[in-house]
Amino acid sequence: MPSTKAEWLLAAVFVLPFAARAFDSEDWLAKRVVLEREAERLRAAYAESAARVESPAENITLPVESFPDGSIKASVSARAAQMFLDTGLVWGTNVVVRQFTTNGVVEAEVSADCCVVDRATKSGWAEGRAQARYQTTEIEGEGVYFSFAEEFASVSTNVVLRT
Repeated sequence: MPSTKAEWLLAAVFVLPFAARAFDSEDWLAKRVVLEREAERLRAAYAESAARVESPAENITLPVESFPDGSIKASVSARAAQMFLDTGLVWGTNVVVRQFTTNGVVEAEVSADCCVVDRATKSGWAEGRAQARYQTTEIEGEGVYFSFAEEFASVSTNVVLRT
């Protein structure tokens, strides 16, 4: 381990070029565009689903994804929700979406007043106020897009970040 300022600078000169190659900004920007399009798709799907709600079930929990052993990897719970079989979407109010580790510990969680979750893409759009947490990092705001598959969350307005 470097111990002096000069040793740290020397280490940085050799390590940074390799670290810079590990993060490809073009790939990230391309992925970001795809995620923004997915957020817009789900935002529109939220509005369409909300208009179609007829008789939501109360106090439900549905699996979104499972581990190979059958245990739940992700779930959605809601005070009131309706699942649309034709689209695979779950619309709900007072929603909590959780992702678990293989030993059952909550790894990520999104809490929202109103939300739509796409079970196929393991992503969702929270309309209005929402909070998203991944391990020890939390974001809060209005209009939250999240993707458990991509380990990504984005807040549209009134952002608060806690680490």
